[in-house]
Amino acid sequence: MQDPAAGRVERYKSREGAASYNTLYTRTWAKRWATRMEFRVIRRCLKIVGSQGSMLDLPSGVGRLYPAYRGCAHRHFGMDISLEMLRFAREAMREADPGLAQSSATHLPLKDGAVDFVFSARLFHHLPDPEVRRRYILELCRVSRSWIVMTFFHTWSLKNILRRLRRPFDRKKPKVTMTADELRGIARPAGWELVRTIPLSRLASGHHFAVLRRISP
Repeated sequence: MQDPAAGRVERYKSREGAASYNTLYTRTWAKRWATRMEFRVIRRCLKIVGSQGSMLDLPSGVGRLYPAYRGCAHRHFGMDISLEMLRFAREAMREADPGLAQSSATHLPLKDGAVDFVFSARLFHHLPDPEVRRRYILELCRVSRSWIVMTFFHTWSLKNILRRLRRPFDRKKPKVTMTADELRGIARPAGWELVRTIPLSRLASGHHFAVLRRISP
């Protein structure tokens, strides 16, 4: 049986899958509400990060979140495992004239400290293997000089607690989750501190945005 995460990646790599994702967050009121909430939380994170020289959006997807971070850096870069996603991202981010490249999030073709700030949303919960998740976080730490904003699905969010309570009845697969302390445990040895986590919604979502700052070279 195919790993659902692998199947999702293959779909995102296709022209049809990328085109479908490009309109996903505009089709229903719930998705449009989620985007508005994300924009609001991202802007709160950016008040902490401040203006930066360069930033990397990983994965950039179709550039859906670009309007939320527009202007936060002088130079924008985007990477995604899907070349088709990047085609849509180039159009969405055309005013920024971004540098775009196809890449896996766990093996970035960048030097240490290549950018001032890395932004990474909605990838963590698609990585079921704990070691892959760890490599992903450490890659963010490696290529950023100063700041990271990333999302993760919090173990102790109300959404996840309710999901776990319902699992004996609906048999849904457990979410890929992490606690703030587990994130600290990975980031601290790499020279980073967790400054703050902000929930997307305390009631309706388990996603948290984490702001991390480098504390040592």
